[in-house]
Amino acid sequence: MDPIRILLTDDHLIIRNGIKLMLKRHKQFKVVAEAGSGIEAINYLEKNHNDIDVVLMDIDMPEMNGIDATKVITNSFENIRVLVLSVHNEEPYIKSIIDAGAFGYALKDADTNEIVSAIETIANGKKYFSSEVSNIMINSLMNKQKGQAVEVDELSEREIDVIKLVASGATNKEVSDKLFISSRTVETHRRNIMDKLGLNNIAELIKYAIKRGYVDVD
Repeated sequence: MDPIRILLTDDHLIIRNGIKLMLKRHKQFKVVAEAGSGIEAINYLEKNHNDIDVVLMDIDMPEMNGIDATKVITNSFENIRVLVLSVHNEEPYIKSIIDAGAFGYALKDADTNEIVSAIETIANGKKYFSSEVSNIMINSLMNKQKGQAVEVDELSEREIDVIKLVASGATNKEVSDKLFISSRTVETHRRNIMDKLGLNNIAELIKYAIKRGYVDVD
């Protein structure tokens, strides 16, 4: 069985050496070449893309970062899979690299077994995202779904009345006077509305009210 041929891309020599040492213990892998930036990786692949199966890609690098390099590689070399190894566990980085076409994402503090599994998985044409990365994306998706505006009929008529008044600049006291309810009830309605809509502050509530046509912006 032929080994999985790897292009190791990271701007830190000590990290490349550490990864090479780790992979050397596994006969199914062969580090064919190294690059210290996205540009170096692309330049190498333009001449040697048939010699590489998997690119291990860092994100933070000079000249061209891993996100931009991944876009070029995935668009230019269909036979090559990119696995990102990064210290970044923030959702924007993960989303950007997925959008760029990476087949996998694992964190640099992952253990050897996980990295080995990740390389083997994407070399076989399947996606691989570490459990931590997957959890980050799932939580992000859930938060976004919570933050999406719910349908009008999911809010009570009273809650809609409160939204209209609050978004128009009325204080809790003014809302309570106009709706003939207590200020405490107004506050409860506001809190329930914010929870239902997944909003964090009054500015977001006003934007929602404008979008729904509850507030006259003319």
